Amino acid sequence: MPEKVIQAHSLEGTKEEWARKLNILPENITLEVIDKPSFFSRQWTVRLSWQDKTQAPVLNPSQAIWNGTNYLISPGEGVKQIIPYAKAGEVWYNGVLQNKSFQVSLGEQVEFHPLIQAGQLTWELNLRFQGLSVAAKVKHELPGRYSLAPVIPGMEVLDLAQYVGWENLPAQGEIWDEARLKADLEQLKVVHGLRQGIWEEIMAVEGVGEVVLAEATLPVAPIHARIEDFVGQAQVLYGAEEQTIDFFASKVKLVEEGAVLARKIPGRPGIPGKDVLGKVLPSATEKDLKFNLKKNVYLSDDGLEVVAACAGQPIRLDERTYMVENVYLMDKDVDLATGSIEFPGDVFVNGNVQDGLHIFAGGKLEIKGSVSHAELRAEKGARIHQNLLGGKVLVGEKFVVRSELLRLISDLRDRLKVCLQRTGELMKSPGAVNLKPGQCLKLIMEKQFSDLPKLSKCVEKFVLDNKEDEMITEGLIVSVRTAKHFLGGLGPLEPNAIPLLQRVNQALEQFAESLTVEIPEKLSFIVSYVQGTSIECGGSFECQKGTYNSVIRVEGNVTINGVCRGGKIFAGGIVKIRELGGSEVSSTFVQISSGGRLYVDYCHSNVIISVGREIVRIEEDYRNVEIYRENGRVQFEKIRVNPL
Repeated sequence: MPEKVIQAHSLEGTKEEWARKLNILPENITLEVIDKPSFFSRQWTVRLSWQDKTQAPVLNPSQAIWNGTNYLISPGEGVKQIIPYAKAGEVWYNGVLQNKSFQVSLGEQVEFHPLIQAGQLTWELNLRFQGLSVAAKVKHELPGRYSLAPVIPGMEVLDLAQYVGWENLPAQGEIWDEARLKADLEQLKVVHGLRQGIWEEIMAVEGVGEVVLAEATLPVAPIHARIEDFVGQAQVLYGAEEQTIDFFASKVKLVEEGAVLARKIPGRPGIPGKDVLGKVLPSATEKDLKFNLKKNVYLSDDGLEVVAACAGQPIRLDERTYMVENVYLMDKDVDLATGSIEFPGDVFVNGNVQDGLHIFAGGKLEIKGSVSHAELRAEKGARIHQNLLGGKVLVGEKFVVRSELLRLISDLRDRLKVCLQRTGELMKSPGAVNLKPGQCLKLIMEKQFSDLPKLSKCVEKFVLDNKEDEMITEGLIVSVRTAKHFLGGLGPLEPNAIPLLQRVNQALEQFAESLTVEIPEKLSFIVSYVQGTSIECGGSFECQKGTYNSVIRVEGNVTINGVCRGGKIFAGGIVKIRELGGSEVSSTFVQISSGGRLYVDYCHSNVIISVGREIVRIEEDYRNVEIYRENGRVQFEKIRVNPL
């Protein structure tokens, strides 16, 4: 006897379900429970067993006879149950309509009234959404009827669904065609948006269905112009980085000249649509926008970009208004909370500058308070209204670099020129008949110009450190490197040392003549009090109270209205000091150029004055000191404080 282990959600209906599958009666199936539902499984596990069909007796077939209106079914011997098929028609047994499976007895007849359709294809057109679409409500029935085979194989359970088929018959109902559809659409005045393949969709409808016949072309909405803002993005990034920012670094957000602050993305006009009746559906109006420009900005040639006219701080006043501020105002102290300042224009600080911070200004710098151990740079001038303690100040860096470059090149040229002249004189002397040119050069350098190798190295280092300056050319770099090579080590002994050094000297002379450093009159550094500070200024320097132990290098004039004690002063112009030096401090050093002058109202002892290469040591106190060079000699005018 065949058997099968299955799982089921419930025991109810299990026999009937498997009876239909096996095409046997439910009473011929035996059910044995193996496992009940548990926590891990919510299903029953059962074993089914039934009598094998091969062992069952052969049953007589059933007969189905069509009488013109319905079928008369004569169940064969062994048929015990019939299952109706409601979709195909009605089943009557003993005058009662059967909707479920039922038992039959041998010799009794069953009536099957099949569903008969005359055939229909009609529709109703609807204009919807004020002309945006047309839909057809279709009724479609195929002409024909369900039929039974005249002979049905013998079985205990007769399922009519397995033996019913559809038989097509000539149409007898109302059937509309494609020409009728076109006429209906023309009557409805549908002239636009007809869909492809609508007749095929109508024919595919079974029973009742809806087919969209035409759809309007909807208008395409315009794309409005918008602004792509770069200033706002920079401010957002600043806020995100605030917790990890270097507090000694600059927090000022800057742009370079020519930077794009905002860009307009042009819009695009909309495209009108059309409804199914041919009426135009207008699109919305495109919205344009215009920038509002304030100072230091301009529009690009195509009018789409806001461009910075100068370097500075970009400012966005509202959605469309932009400007660039080339003056940076700090109305409080420069401290860890504000961070350092790096600005390409003028900088004004209405407070103090604390230790370790820096201010780099591409224009002028003015500080109302004091500065303590900070680094200041100002390209066009600086002023500190109170004290300057420690740190470093650089004013007019371009002029400082070029002035120092001119000094070094001129010094190397002058020293090298004299060295070569004396070498030539030695080569012509009788005592140097047995000496080679290189040996003569080496001998002169060792005895009279021992500083030339060191000077050439110094010039090379300065040139390479500042090679980004436009005045420093490749030719100058080659000349300086050549001088260093033939002036150091065994370089003077090489056969071609003297000819190449002569060419180098000519190149340095041409460069020195072409390089002119014109110091602007307005380039200056003004401070109230200075102590322990390193100062470099490409213009003039003025201290209103006094300087102490500071190193001051100035290309122009120096004016100290107070005391200058300790430290060093290097000036390229006129130096005026009210009181210079002091007996109880370290020596004070002042160096002026050969064309400069030094004026001191009161000069203490222990002061060293350098005029070009000549040194003047002051060992006594003097009044009204004036030192200058005239007719090739240093003039020293003074009045002794305590004459004997």
